[in-house]
Formats: sequence, structure tokens, C-alpha cells
Amino acid sequence: MNNVTHAACFAGPRTNPNRWFAALALAGAFAFSFALPGAASASEGGFRHNVLMRGQVLETQDDTLVVCVGKADGAQVDQVLDVIRHKRRNRGPRDIGPRFRREAVGQVRITGLFDDHYAEAEVISGKPKVNDIVELIRP
Repeated sequence: MNNVTHAACFAGPRTNPNRWFAALALAGAFAFSFALPGAASASEGGFRHNVLMRGQVLETQDDTLVVCVGKADGAQVDQVLDVIRHKRRNRGPRDIGPRFRREAVGQVRITGLFDDHYAEAEVISGKPKVNDIVELIRP
């Protein structure tokens, strides 16, 4: 005969209540980050533009780019911007430090400002791609 009691078989899964709270908080923060831009469009700023997209190369066509910097960021026609690409580092599981490195891939010059948040730029050097980041060259 089996000596296992009914209570021992019905122990159920072990869960950590803090794990549920953390998952709920993370889901709420994620939903909030996408709900906020709906309330404020890119022309008004907003979380998505000011935090997630700032400096991003949005479009490339021949040697012309559309970048997510504009008057609100202090951009001006004829400014030169460095183009940076974030590359994943090859590292082992025990290595410490950042998993990404910054790689300079060229420079662009702003040729026109669309509004407070977007500009057109021409490639001076390198081969920028969509999702690269542009940064103002500081003296």
C-alpha cells in the first residue's frame, strides 16, 4: 500500500508573491510607456520621441537621411553630427561590463529642419543605416 498522504500530494505549486507583483509592475510600466505617446504626439514631444527615439536615424534614401533631432534639441542647419552604431560584444557568460559597444560609422550635416523634432541630413562620411544614432559634435 502507498504511504503518501493526501495532503502531501496536494501541496500545489510554490509561487513567490513578489514575483507576481514584479511582473504586474513591469507590465504596467510597459503599457504606460506606449499609452503616453498617444496622449502627446511627436509634434508635442512625448515619452516615445524624447526618450526612445531621440537621435535615431529614421529613414535613408541615397545620401539623405531623416533624423529624430530638431529645433527642440538645439539642432541648426549646417550642424555636423556623428553617427554611432551600437554593436553587440562577443563575450562569455562570466565576462563583466557592457554587452554593447559604440562604433562610429560616419558623419552627417543637417540640411533642413522639419519642425521641433525632425530634420533632414546629408551624409558627409560613412554609411549610416536606419536605427543608427546621431549625436551633436561637442567642441
